[in-house]
Amino acid sequence: MATLTDKEIEALKIENFIFHVVHHRADDPILFDDTPLSTFEPFFIDRIKETLKGNKFSFAEISQVKAKLNSWEKGESNFVDISKSLARQFHRLGDKRMKSGVLIVIGLITGAKKFYSLIKYDSEKVVTFETKGAQAILQAVTNNFTESPKALQKSALIDLDSKDSEVVIIDKMSRSGISDFFKEFLGVERLRNSKEMTVDLVKAIKKTVRTHLGDLPPAITSKVAEKVVEIAKKRKDFEVDEFFTDFFGINGQDEIRATFDKELESLNLTGEVFSYDEEELPTNEAKKYVTSEGITINMPARAKGSLTIENGKDETVITIRTSRLRES
Repeated sequence: MATLTDKEIEALKIENFIFHVVHHRADDPILFDDTPLSTFEPFFIDRIKETLKGNKFSFAEISQVKAKLNSWEKGESNFVDISKSLARQFHRLGDKRMKSGVLIVIGLITGAKKFYSLIKYDSEKVVTFETKGAQAILQAVTNNFTESPKALQKSALIDLDSKDSEVVIIDKMSRSGISDFFKEFLGVERLRNSKEMTVDLVKAIKKTVRTHLGDLPPAITSKVAEKVVEIAKKRKDFEVDEFFTDFFGINGQDEIRATFDKELESLNLTGEVFSYDEEELPTNEAKKYVTSEGITINMPARAKGSLTIENGKDETVITIRTSRLRES
């Protein structure tokens, strides 16, 4: 999934499409044999593109969803039967707190690649329109999303051919992860943990600052670690737009954002939202400073507090306090 190019994303086309009404206070879902996509393909392609910005997971070996999609891909079962089976499974796992809506099952292609999308839309209107047929429900779903983007509650984009059977997920109930309900339905586990992602985030922001040393004020370049820790204390979760604004403020130019996004992509962090791991925040690490004159200052973690930095308009004053100074 992460290897999809911009060209491949733009070439995405819906090959199979159907939906079923779920969580409508009845024992069984309302199932359809055919739900014509009509003119709504661009609408759903846009929703799928949004899902590409989600968190990355992989299927567990016991995942029923993976098994059913594999059965469809191998030609052992047809698309409509698989979609109905998925709807029954999804409906069965719900409870009275779930809003009425539709589970949409989509088969996609781009070039020679094939993907699958599962989307849950919340909409009380779908039951009202049920007697008027699938087309009326589809109109209600698209209208409802236009009125309230929050109607898209859960979305998964699945690549069975990737190394880890990768699943990219957006779950509005848990933006930094996945709700227990959706996790149980899909049978997935997070590809990377918060510890790993926090470490890589720190790497990405440090590389970005080093790349743009000449574009950024000393108040940022000399306090990278401190700013990361400060942001993590203020916000529980990392979300790229919030973090970038908090860290760079008015200095966050487009060129710097492009570099940051590139660094995140190289570390497989694109689209990830996660809770910071406090143990991996740069609170007690050794620091290295380099002045524009080429003077290097190495400060071990145990010497924290011995060095102060005052950033003026035209110069930076560095003060080191010590009980003894010797030449190395």
